[in-house]
Amino acid sequence: MNVPTRNAALLTLGLALAALTGCDAAEESAQKLVDETVEKSTELARQLVSEAVGDTVEQLNEQLDDAQKSVNETLGKPADDEPSGDQAADDAANEEENRG
Repeated sequence: MNVPTRNAALLTLGLALAALTGCDAAEESAQKLVDETVEKSTELARQLVSEAVGDTVEQLNEQLDDAQKSVNETLGKPADDEPSGDQAADDAANEEENRG
């Protein structure tokens, strides 16, 4: 093999290795970006679902309270303006869950 052909072959081999190394680095970078995107998207979806469920539960509780007041009025029981101790504890727990 003459020297120019050998040098050309070595240069070609060097360029091929450099290209493969660049491809590996690009692939790793792209995979890292995909992983981060999936992680952040999953966290955002969880947060949105949690907020939606929290709002729905809060609305349901309000509707149940209204229905209970209506039933108590129908039965002639006095209306409770102050929530009972258990109800106050439940309300405090629900508020804390919605915050955190």
